[in-house]
Amino acid sequence: MIQDTFSSTTFLLLTLPFLVILIAMVGLRWSAFKAGSIALLLCLVILPWHFSIGWQPTVTSLIPGTIFEAMGTTFSIIWIILAALCIYYAQHQSGALEVIQRYLAKLHPDPRVSALLIAWFFSLFMEGAAGFGTSAALTAPFLVAAGYRPVIAVVLALWGHSLGVAYGAVGTPIMAQSALLQVPDLILSHATLPYLGLPALVLSIALMAAIQRFYGDNRQDGTQTDQVRVKSLSKLQVLSTGALAGLSFVLPAMLIAYALGPELPTLLGAIVGAVIFVALVPRLIAKQASLIPSVNQPEMSQKMTIWRALAPYIVLVFLVLLTRLIPSLKTWLLGYTLNVTWHIYEFSIAPLYHPGTLLWFGFLFGGFIQRQPVTAWGQAVRLATLRISAVVPALLVMLWLSRLLVHSGAIAELGAQIVLLTGIGWAFWAVFVGVLGTFITGSATSSNILFTEFQHQAATHAQVPAIPLIGAQNFGAAIGNMVCPHNIIAAGATVNIQGQEGQVMRYTLPMALLLSAVTGISAWLLVT
Repeated sequence: MIQDTFSSTTFLLLTLPFLVILIAMVGLRWSAFKAGSIALLLCLVILPWHFSIGWQPTVTSLIPGTIFEAMGTTFSIIWIILAALCIYYAQHQSGALEVIQRYLAKLHPDPRVSALLIAWFFSLFMEGAAGFGTSAALTAPFLVAAGYRPVIAVVLALWGHSLGVAYGAVGTPIMAQSALLQVPDLILSHATLPYLGLPALVLSIALMAAIQRFYGDNRQDGTQTDQVRVKSLSKLQVLSTGALAGLSFVLPAMLIAYALGPELPTLLGAIVGAVIFVALVPRLIAKQASLIPSVNQPEMSQKMTIWRALAPYIVLVFLVLLTRLIPSLKTWLLGYTLNVTWHIYEFSIAPLYHPGTLLWFGFLFGGFIQRQPVTAWGQAVRLATLRISAVVPALLVMLWLSRLLVHSGAIAELGAQIVLLTGIGWAFWAVFVGVLGTFITGSATSSNILFTEFQHQAATHAQVPAIPLIGAQNFGAAIGNMVCPHNIIAAGATVNIQGQEGQVMRYTLPMALLLSAVTGISAWLLVT
């Protein structure tokens, strides 16, 4: 039962698993599997005792039930990662990646501009279209190919897509809030708007600074290779280019969110923003001869057009929009949903609607359009399967921890304790609850399902307007994507950084805290 008075003991007990994960991964640089295992053992000892669950129901229900849900969710995530890896390997073997790099060089020859187009606009575009882990999984390998160390590539991918999650997957997180509160989705789309501008500007500038700082730093010892050594940009160029990228996305996205609702701001904002950015960036960084290094690729890549090279992504986006924006088709696909229930524990998956399945179609049809031999498909699947096998244990541990915290009542209790602790300052901290929800569940939509009604009740209790805090919840849930352990594991799997997840979090955690603080101040100003 949730307490109605603040208890420092309860607060410390419930924050202990999170502190263990953060200290172990960020401070000690432990792997996600090792840190998650320690936090999991703590939860198995603390939670049944604190919530008086009893050892018999813990052993016969809570533990097997949460393992069951974790295994189902692990399969769902692996289905996405495996397909994304297959696309990457097939694109690499066919030379399509080289074709795309050459095309980016035509848009602007500076490789750092190309990296920003990938990490910001492409990442946001894929988040707006598909969401659910596909964006970072597709973006990180591109950035490695562009000259970035795998750890940094994952950081850039997680930074780049995170704010777009607020309106991601054609508006799914806000749609969930709308269904829970019975509030029109256009109103909730407006509720998130005030939080988008300044954080997007901060993040895009930081992203450009990181792109400049780490470009070519792709050796294990951190030294630059000769072929990618380029002249450093001035601080003014970094600042202005990052700001241009941020404004190019956020202004169209905000107009679309205000006029049309939550489905298309991230998707169309990324497209319109990329066009604006490509048109204006030569005024900030002058075009010179192409600085993007040439890589020996299969002969077939010399004959491949850009449209064929992009075929897997075009097929994916077409299928996503088709299945998400045509109500009758969406209803039909969701009708084929597998629901497995055991007591109060359940797992469901709609295989025909699942983003992983759409990625597989992108892989197969893209390969067909590119005229890849069947043996190349088999080789891509083999390489992807070998890489992903090392990811499963860490993913399963983190997801088991997540389900334990949810089903024991720890998350709801911790949220209530934060409200009781902060009192009148709750508006500032509301965004952090959204971050917490995604940190645990790995999904902004799940975070919103978990905490939206709670945020509404907390606002009523604090006697402040509820709608701005619902928007803060959604935006916090978006920010949380960059620090969620199993999101880091999933993105890292595509560039083979198993065991180095803590290094990623050393970059994503400070950024998430900064963006949350900026958003929290905005929320506090809106309700006071």
